[in-house]
Amino acid sequence: MNLDETPAEAAFRAEVRDRLMAEIVPLVSGRPVGFAERLEADRRLAAAGYLGYSWPTRFGGAGGDPIMAGILDEECSRAGVPRSLSPSRFGADLLAPALMAHGTDDQLAELLPGIRDCRTIWCQGFSETEAGSDLANVQSFATDAGDHLVLNGSKVWTTQAHEADWCFALVRTSRDRPRHRNLSFVLFDMKQPGASIRPITQLTGEAEFNELHFDGVRVEHRHVIGGIDDGWRVAMTVVGAERSYGQLSRYRNYLGQLKAVAAMIQRAEAGPRSTWLRELGELTADVTGIRNSSYKITSLAAAREPLGVLPSMTKLWWSSTHQRLMDLGQEVAVATGTDLDHWQTEWLRSRGESIYAGTSQVQRNIVAERMLGLPK
Repeated sequence: MNLDETPAEAAFRAEVRDRLMAEIVPLVSGRPVGFAERLEADRRLAAAGYLGYSWPTRFGGAGGDPIMAGILDEECSRAGVPRSLSPSRFGADLLAPALMAHGTDDQLAELLPGIRDCRTIWCQGFSETEAGSDLANVQSFATDAGDHLVLNGSKVWTTQAHEADWCFALVRTSRDRPRHRNLSFVLFDMKQPGASIRPITQLTGEAEFNELHFDGVRVEHRHVIGGIDDGWRVAMTVVGAERSYGQLSRYRNYLGQLKAVAAMIQRAEAGPRSTWLRELGELTADVTGIRNSSYKITSLAAAREPLGVLPSMTKLWWSSTHQRLMDLGQEVAVATGTDLDHWQTEWLRSRGESIYAGTSQVQRNIVAERMLGLPK
């Protein structure tokens, strides 16, 4: 893995940075950045041809390789709109790869333009109360009603469902077929009767997550991706994308927070400075390692080589490291009286990082089984 950029890569970074400085930074600087600002940033990225940049040209993308996509990801985070928090990410970064791998020509023609232009906002309906880590245990059931499917059940912890136009979901469509062969990957309109949303208020006071309840929700047959009872492989494409995208934006975000903690320690007149500095050094090593691991994932993807368990290892690494970083940030903020509300909120947000995008327990099992060869 060569960390030096080629002239073409350096030129692309400069182009992206200039464009973001002109169009995105004025939009988000000096104000609270919420869903509306991020959505407008996404639409400006789409107008510039940067949304879906790595999609093949036959699907309407720019055909950019993973290295260029990683540069774009990193520069978006530097500008204040990381892809890992983007409203378009569920469509552009998670659903689109599954459509390209498993969708029909008609499905691609219908769905990809709205994703690429950021006209359709999506949410992901995977987790349920009895099917979080055990995704194959979903109980929401879709019954064949002849010219369409009828969906009943519920989902939980559904990010931005209250803002979404459409949802992609894994649901059960057979009661007697073997496990993993009785699931379908479906899409449906969130604005229709029968789809209700209940926001979940978090400790931060925000309501980013939601409960979804389905009472006779209509799913058109043309919106079943991969075929009835064959949705598991489609869902696994989404899961693979979820663990791989946005890595460099996370690194860039963590680096900024690391520098902010270092600045607080430098100004501190009291407190266990030697302990803080030791922890800061350890975190710096971890954040650097996360960067290098993210570059490795990008390099392997560019070479079209298998990623193996590296995304799972990196996910474990970034979630645990960021929680430790927020522990230190909150401790120093309390001791120095610096931006207490900000660091308390960020600390609370970080508590869920060992759960979403695959729990730490699941990631450890993946590494143990697939890399170390340990028994299940």
